[in-house]
Amino acid sequence: MSPKFRNFLTLILPLLFVANGGLLAQTPEQAKIDSIQLVLDKTQNKDSILSLLSQQLDLAEKLGDAKQQAQIEVKLGVNSDYDGFEMEEHIKRAIVLYEELNDTAGVIAATYQLANAKQLQGEYDSTIHYSNQLILLAEDAADTASIIRARLLLSSVHNHQSNYEASLQELDKSRRMAEMLEDNLSLTLDIYNRESFIYYSLQEFDKSAERIEKIIEALKASNNQRRLNLWHNNLASVYSLCGNCVSYEKRKQILRQSIEYGEAANFSYGLAYAYKHLSDVYREEGKRDSTRYYLDQIEVLLPSINKRDFTGLVSVAQGFYWEQGGNKPNAIKYYGKAHDIWAELGKKREQMDMAWNLGHLYESTGDFKKANRYLYTYVSLRDSLYDVDNVRKIKELEMNYEFRQQQVTDSLKNLEQVNLLEYEAAAQKKTKNLLIIGVLLVLIVSIIVFNSLLKQKKLGKLLKVKSAQVESELAQKELLLTEIHHRVKNNFQILSSLLELQAKGTDDQQTKELISEGKSRVRSMALIHAQLYQKDSLDVKLHDYLQNLVAEIQKSFTGSTGQVNLNVSEETTIDVDSMVPLGLIANELVVNSFKYADDQTDELKLEISLYEEGGFQVLMFKDNGPGLPKGLDLATSKSTGLWLVSRLALQLHGKSEYAYENGAVFKVYFKQSEFLNS
Repeated sequence: MSPKFRNFLTLILPLLFVANGGLLAQTPEQAKIDSIQLVLDKTQNKDSILSLLSQQLDLAEKLGDAKQQAQIEVKLGVNSDYDGFEMEEHIKRAIVLYEELNDTAGVIAATYQLANAKQLQGEYDSTIHYSNQLILLAEDAADTASIIRARLLLSSVHNHQSNYEASLQELDKSRRMAEMLEDNLSLTLDIYNRESFIYYSLQEFDKSAERIEKIIEALKASNNQRRLNLWHNNLASVYSLCGNCVSYEKRKQILRQSIEYGEAANFSYGLAYAYKHLSDVYREEGKRDSTRYYLDQIEVLLPSINKRDFTGLVSVAQGFYWEQGGNKPNAIKYYGKAHDIWAELGKKREQMDMAWNLGHLYESTGDFKKANRYLYTYVSLRDSLYDVDNVRKIKELEMNYEFRQQQVTDSLKNLEQVNLLEYEAAAQKKTKNLLIIGVLLVLIVSIIVFNSLLKQKKLGKLLKVKSAQVESELAQKELLLTEIHHRVKNNFQILSSLLELQAKGTDDQQTKELISEGKSRVRSMALIHAQLYQKDSLDVKLHDYLQNLVAEIQKSFTGSTGQVNLNVSEETTIDVDSMVPLGLIANELVVNSFKYADDQTDELKLEISLYEEGGFQVLMFKDNGPGLPKGLDLATSKSTGLWLVSRLALQLHGKSEYAYENGAVFKVYFKQSEFLNS
């Protein structure tokens, strides 16, 4: 059909409709589809949208309208759950329909959604495959916008895989292509947004801020007050993290512009975020009155915003403000509110931080019952966030192995039962035939023996297959455990290297000492992992661990000499849950002994002993050094190491004590994990 004839029909068909008194009137199905669409345009509820789209799809199928079916399938996919699996099913059905219609534009749009579904599923290889397929389709159709969208998907995949260089390369290609389009504002803003996030992740805050400033300049032309407010808030967030790259006044200027845009757009949420950032700036400056003013402004807006996550952030800011001012009751009130909000929203890491703050505050007020409750919550959340994925994989493999073993056992029992029943039947037949004729008896016995041999042969093959399956599962489990150990070991090494780089990058001696302490604590945990790697059980030999720890620490104090006596049985083992905090405590106390050894002492003498007392195990560290300054209270000491010893002892369900007896004497009372003991 020529374009001229198609245009002619477009003009004449409405005239024919009027002339024939509605001869071309809509079918009942199409009328229902259109009426449902009117409802859909006003619906926000996701479940209602899916229900209405499903009704439209049924009507389109009755009409036999393949194009409408494809369009509705795409809408169903886009509005389905965020895991991407249901989305994939709808999009694939749409692609089949579009291909049957030879609708290239429809295939391109649906292929983009299919690549997006694979990204939501975390199947990045498939995402790359469909994105490249989309690029080929879009190049043939000269669809530059779709090529850019495909490259943005590839950039997103590289970003998820922490391949930031490749991600930035895809964004650079996308930006050059977008510059050739006339209506390119939306795509350009999306590209700058992604680049800003990548530089933010790389902590290159100056480049991140540069991209945001370009977004702001582009938005000024459209005078979109709401979006200008949001991006000024984002710019302020980046500048708050870049250290001293901009002045406080510069940050305030940005936020005052944000407030102007928020007020012009009557945008309470964006306005409240600007107030939140301003309160942070004034708090960093130490101007408490201004900080209080903007926190109060936020409280006025909160009821109209009604966003729990933002209320949680504001509660944290309020708690921090009151804690800095020494008002512990108010700090506890707001930290408690934030803790409950994070628990309600399932944000475990944020809840863990608030539990730590609350435990510390309650302890300082003497309410040890609540302090222990929140510290227990902190420990539980911390443990639940540790390596959950690897634990899940191992458990699945173990369950699979046990299931396979049970299958082998059940199969053997079934075969034995079959053999028994056949034997009894043969015996009865033998008795009857014995009375008739001996020849038949011989024949039946021969058949039974022959069948038994066949069944034994089959059983042998089955056992061989099952044994191979079990061995394969065991090999997979060992391989997975080895891989996990290698990754943990590499992570410790990377962490230690990063701290080393940080130390080289600063000339401040106090900072270097803090980094050195951090490396020392990493080393204490790495030694625990090294022992676990060499054995299958979840416990550590305390004597070997302390021996290795002392040797490592002594190496770091070049030129110093020391005699260390270990009065710890070589057979004593500590479960890994207790060993981590105990190892950190030992690290702190041994380092202190070498670090503060009396200059008048020819040689440091350190004795480490383990014994039982009053239902507790006691690990004692005694040296001949000068000890702690007189009048120093461990509970209120500002020393990070001593504070850490006190906190970790509580985590071990015990306590720490200090005394001076011709040298420093530290005693750590602890109990092993109840779970492992049971």
